Amino acid sequence: METSKSLVRELNRRRVLEEVFSKGPISRSQVSKNLKLNKVTVSEIVAELIDEELFEELGRGDSSSRGGRKPTMLMLNANFGYVLSFDMGFNYIDVMMNRIDGSIISFAHHRVGEISIEERLDFIDITGHQLTAQAPVGHGLLGVSVAIHGIVHENQVLYTPYIDFKDIDVAKVLTERFQVPVLLQNEANLSAIYQRDFESQSEVDNLVCISIHKGIGAGIIIKNRLYTGIRGEAGEIGHSLIYDKGQKKGEAKSIESYCSEDAILKRIADSTAIENLHRDDLKQLYNDDNVIVRNIIDEFCFYTASIVYNTIVALDPEKVVLNSNLIADIPELLDTIRNYIPSLTKDKTQVELLKNSRYAILLGGASIIIGNILRVTQGDLNFAKIDLSDLGL
Repeated sequence: METSKSLVRELNRRRVLEEVFSKGPISRSQVSKNLKLNKVTVSEIVAELIDEELFEELGRGDSSSRGGRKPTMLMLNANFGYVLSFDMGFNYIDVMMNRIDGSIISFAHHRVGEISIEERLDFIDITGHQLTAQAPVGHGLLGVSVAIHGIVHENQVLYTPYIDFKDIDVAKVLTERFQVPVLLQNEANLSAIYQRDFESQSEVDNLVCISIHKGIGAGIIIKNRLYTGIRGEAGEIGHSLIYDKGQKKGEAKSIESYCSEDAILKRIADSTAIENLHRDDLKQLYNDDNVIVRNIIDEFCFYTASIVYNTIVALDPEKVVLNSNLIADIPELLDTIRNYIPSLTKDKTQVELLKNSRYAILLGGASIIIGNILRVTQGDLNFAKIDLSDLGL
């Protein structure tokens, strides 16, 4: 019986925390009304969370239409502590520091080259501790997330095509160095989590975020929860095979060999003999009406539309979001892709470009580690939308 009461109490605490996090500033009475919880229960939980310094009281709000005493407003104490999120790319490591409410304290992009996993972990260790030394006090560093460009299952890296992890338990190593919880997650999944928690919030329960960078992957949200399959392999759509007529088994190529950013750069470089071609050059070549570049990018749009269509008929999501720096650089490509997508019914699935694509992975990482720290259900926190222009990013 005591165990049952304890579970109910923990559930109610979680619900109150989620409500104030997502809708604050908010009064105790409004929390009670929204959650259909007894006012005494809400007041007791709020008092505990204020004692823990997770909540803070603001000034008085507006009284009800019937008059009466103005209620005291509550909100999450954003300065309770902070988290660090790292994106461990092929030749770079990005790092972001966020307050407990998800707001950004700092961001940095580091070109580290093709260094070993040991050197990457040392870099994360040194960089993280440097940031920690400069951070606001509060309760200090609360947790760390790391984005992995590969398959992650149960906080372990199972596969990545770009970095040899040498069977090192990354989460264990970083937990020992930072002395806080460390969560690993696939980068495409984190982009989908960003879209769910910062952009769509509770408006869309089923969505897919397709990331097109060095490789291609998809983050899948079903009924507001991240779906990764039984081994973390769900969404590895870049490895889907394409067979041309006459090809034999074993000769097929993966879809990302046709339309990943690396594939596009290689095809254009091979066709134009342009040396040291970078993604930044493609926009200028495209705008200069370079026929070869425009034809190859049009094929990129066609294959991307095929990926989107296959995703739609397989999962039937409310929305498909594309995370691609190439499309972000040349926004008109989005309409080209949309026009290439067939439709089985008159109700077309929304296809959009991911906002804040450069920072989405890190913000998704902040979301999962904050949810873990606060002991709430992933997907039940709505973060305030971030205007990066206000931050100078």
